[in-house]
Amino acid sequence: MKSNFVLRSSVQFALIVIASSACYDQAPLTTVPTPQTHLIAEVTDTGTVVMANAIGPGALEVEGVVADADQDTWKLSLTRVDHRGGSSVLWNHEVVSFPRFALTNATVKRVDKTRSWLVGALLAGGAILAAKMFTTGGNDDPNGNPPPPPHTRIPGVSWP
Repeated sequence: MKSNFVLRSSVQFALIVIASSACYDQAPLTTVPTPQTHLIAEVTDTGTVVMANAIGPGALEVEGVVADADQDTWKLSLTRVDHRGGSSVLWNHEVVSFPRFALTNATVKRVDKTRSWLVGALLAGGAILAAKMFTTGGNDDPNGNPPPPPHTRIPGVSWP
């Protein structure tokens, strides 16, 4: 019984991971980002020192949405900051101003429409298949007669 629960939980977890990761794509950012661009960037060593008071010591990577950007400064509405040691801190879209030298290897995170539609179709198909499997299980009566109405059923008594 417990092994079935573990198996079902593992399958559900795998499906959630596949579904959530299949919908996004990342591409390198080569220009100054426009507002509302969702990006992920590594924090340089110098940036880690300079930005320690604003985002915490030992920051390695930031994720957020661009509030404003020019050649010298990027203002990000932060959603996540990863730190040395493996900890990750979620932010609530607080705006932090980064000097351009503080960030490197910026990538744009965007929705991949093709993969999103494919995952949506697979999930819908799986839901329809599961519904069919549980609703067409059949009738216990070999003649195919429908069961009696619920108000006439007596628990523990079978009908001829």
